Amino acid sequence: MIYIVLLISLFIQIVSLQTCSNLERGIDRPGQWYVHLLSTTSAGACCALCDSETQCKSWTFFSAPSILAAGCYLKAFVPPINGSSNCGQTCASGVKDSTLVLQGPCAFPGGAYELAVDRPGATYVHLTSIRTHPKCCAMCQMEGNKCQSWTFVRDGAPNRAGGCFLKTQVAPISNTPCVPCTSGKK
Repeated sequence: MIYIVLLISLFIQIVSLQTCSNLERGIDRPGQWYVHLLSTTSAGACCALCDSETQCKSWTFFSAPSILAAGCYLKAFVPPINGSSNCGQTCASGVKDSTLVLQGPCAFPGGAYELAVDRPGATYVHLTSIRTHPKCCAMCQMEGNKCQSWTFVRDGAPNRAGGCFLKTQVAPISNTPCVPCTSGKK
């Protein structure tokens, strides 16, 4: 019986190490890092390392040398997204889920949300791993002055990609209602 419990426990630990809910392929978050791990060979492993480190708030992984040497870069802060990076499939970044603080205009319930509202245009990044509108709002807040508004689209919306769309300006509200959309502005 103890043997079965140990196997189940080991399986759960392996599954948790292999899953990363906040991985954005093709996204570069340049900035000061506190450790560079050459031995890390995947973005998922880099994300798992960040999740296990208390000091880590964000991470960037390069599979091949480009802007920086290949490997995992752990960071103690969350740098803004580099919208002009063309790292494509050779890089990925992420933000530790606990770093997305839901406070101020992003507090839930009662945040400053525009329900069933789409703000099309002016998107500088589409984050597919953000799964709630409060977290999309928090990501916009963390981006500083670069992000002026945002739209979150729930997965499964007809003819729409799901995720968080961060925008460089306060995009005008669409005249067409979008039930799976929630938007906001700073």
